Amino acid sequence: MRSGLAVLGVAAALLVRADCGIEAADEPQFISLFDGKSLKGWVPQHTERFSVKDGAIVNEGGTGWLRSERSYRDFEFQAEYRVIRPGSDSGIFFRASAESMEKEPHWPARCYQLQVIDAEGNCMLFGHGLAPPRFERKLDALKSASKDARQWQKIRLKVIGARAEVALNDVVVTTSDAIQAPEGHLGLQGENGHLEWRALKIRQFPAR
Repeated sequence: MRSGLAVLGVAAALLVRADCGIEAADEPQFISLFDGKSLKGWVPQHTERFSVKDGAIVNEGGTGWLRSERSYRDFEFQAEYRVIRPGSDSGIFFRASAESMEKEPHWPARCYQLQVIDAEGNCMLFGHGLAPPRFERKLDALKSASKDARQWQKIRLKVIGARAEVALNDVVVTTSDAIQAPEGHLGLQGENGHLEWRALKIRQFPAR
């Protein structure tokens, strides 16, 4: 009887592994958006303030933005950033139009923005040319997850349909169910201060 149960246990384990393998194969894979050496795959928009140094994208203030060549619909974007100058202010644009504002600050004419700032307003969501989306921000979680300036921090933005979820250092801090624009580019915002970005990658989810 015991030997029979053992055989059944092994068979069940193999089935679980097989199932996991199928799920892993079906799961969208991340692809890199930054080669660590150049701005290949990105298009500066009304700015000369983005450059590459020591394996990171460096932004030293200014207006304009750095736009992804491709546009994305449903995706998960991950990156690491660090604030070099305390108090620096930037952001991640998503579902953004390729066109920029004619006047300064020359950001996308239409987009959502995930704010990346060395201040209490970190990880808020805004709209430019779009209605600002309603969102919930967990301030206690944000405070516990945040690191001091000059330390690398991991940020994740997952957008599927009308749902957006933001995690800072693997802690979910902001959610919204009010994202309306269906598709658009990613972008790094030029604004105030000095920030660096690295390990930019994305995975896309099939249209539903």
